[in-house]
Amino acid sequence: MRKPFVINFLKYAVALGLMAWVIGTNWGDPRGTVGKIRVGGMAEKGTITGKVLSYTPDQSITIQRSSEGDDPDQQMEFALKPHRKTIIVAAEGETVKPGAVVTLSDISRGLAYVWQRHVYGGEPIHAGYFLLAFAVALPSTLLTFVRWYILVRAVGLPFRLTDAFRLGFIGLFFNNFMPGSVGGDVIKAAVLAREQARRTVAVATVLMDRAIALWALIWFVALLGAGFWLRGLLVGQGAEQCRKIVTLAWTVVGVSGLGWIALGLLPDWRAQRFAGRLEHWPKVGAAVAELWRAVWMYRCRPRAVGGVLLLSWVGHVGFVFLFYFAMLTLWQPSSEEPIPTLAQHFLIVPIGLVIQAAPFFPGGAGIGELGFGLLYQWLGCSEASGVLGSLVQRVVNWTLGLLGGLIYLRMRAALKSALRREEVLILADGGLR
Repeated sequence: MRKPFVINFLKYAVALGLMAWVIGTNWGDPRGTVGKIRVGGMAEKGTITGKVLSYTPDQSITIQRSSEGDDPDQQMEFALKPHRKTIIVAAEGETVKPGAVVTLSDISRGLAYVWQRHVYGGEPIHAGYFLLAFAVALPSTLLTFVRWYILVRAVGLPFRLTDAFRLGFIGLFFNNFMPGSVGGDVIKAAVLAREQARRTVAVATVLMDRAIALWALIWFVALLGAGFWLRGLLVGQGAEQCRKIVTLAWTVVGVSGLGWIALGLLPDWRAQRFAGRLEHWPKVGAAVAELWRAVWMYRCRPRAVGGVLLLSWVGHVGFVFLFYFAMLTLWQPSSEEPIPTLAQHFLIVPIGLVIQAAPFFPGGAGIGELGFGLLYQWLGCSEASGVLGSLVQRVVNWTLGLLGGLIYLRMRAALKSALRREEVLILADGGLR
């Protein structure tokens, strides 16, 4: 048994095991679980008020919710946290009992609630949001191909936009179905290097595509976050956490920006000499020197880098809306469960995408769900909602990955056919002569 096979098998096992654990942890009770019961009180946003019909400590509570207008009263049953973890707030002499008016809050709807509603209950999903997610995912993904094309052409390599799409689609397939979302980059680098005479430069374009995209992501969070902050949009639940994200992003932007400016003051001979020194590092010297040369090469092409940054920002907007629409596909506004605002999504989705790109996880499986769930929880929302949004997003990405694989296979067949026709023409032309 080959070692690579064993390693890849372990990667899939770890990723699927982590995903199963995340889903199991956030499965919950299909009725929904109450975290806090207040005897009396007024109905507020995110709470449910009604008359108690039945109550079993540490197990369940059923209430008759008073509806507005002519709608009939609604009977609702919820699970309670075990071991008295559901907080009960009551004045002296008051208890939770049938007939008492209570206000329920901190209600969490796990994945079991969604499964119950749509699989057993037969309720339709919000197909419009799912189509919107797909509609923004496709052009945003195509922009990443165009971004790479600009970087390749900036260093003078012979490369067509169709070549970028051809290799981009196979990279997309590997990103979604092979260990680590950087797997597609490895394939793109290998194929491009094989097709180019300047192989080192070809590989550098892929490295810098990933590096500049990450830098653009940090700028994206810093600029939009500052705008949201100044306009007073970072308020309410999760506001303090969002401000920390913006502050950290600006710190990274400041340090990296100063480094980028200082790099522009460096003469070429000194940059090459520094690369030579890096090559003498044990084991990683060659790779580090190659990365340094790639950074220096693109530092000398600021227009290309600026264009790629702009394209990356447009693509990041699309990816944020992709996740937001994916989350809304199965989210129920009537569940009284809060979710982050759209402005907050513009700050946490980029972080989730970075976590999802962690190596050793096929397409970020498991680690992506864990990351988005924890980010939602960090903002004071349900972890299960973040996991749910990540799962729906994964369906969209898998669909695009399979579509990308099919398109690549069709393009590859067309390219082979074109090459055969060219060989026939050359032979025919030689025969005439």
